[in-house]
Amino acid sequence: MFDEVRSFAKEQLHISSKGFWMALLVSILFMFGALALVWPNIKKIKLGYEYQDLAKRREELSRENHLLKLERESLRSLNRIHLLAKNDVGMQEPDENRVTTIFLK
Repeated sequence: MFDEVRSFAKEQLHISSKGFWMALLVSILFMFGALALVWPNIKKIKLGYEYQDLAKRREELSRENHLLKLERESLRSLNRIHLLAKNDVGMQEPDENRVTTIFLK
């Protein structure tokens, strides 16, 4: 492949072999220099997109955490537990004369 390009450069562009290699080297160095200038910006844009995705995920998880805390508090409510004990389990309030109070010293 390089032979074809070199022969094209010699015949059509009238560049010597040394000049061809020099132009190739300069163009490769220029491409690496351009890549070195552009790469940090590409990386910064990619990190920005990742940050936005993570911020959105954090907001969703925070919302879900809030809802789960509300659900936990509603399930731990003493009124709810009292109703479940009375209706589902069949527990009853004790009579006043069957309650014994014990004082600890």
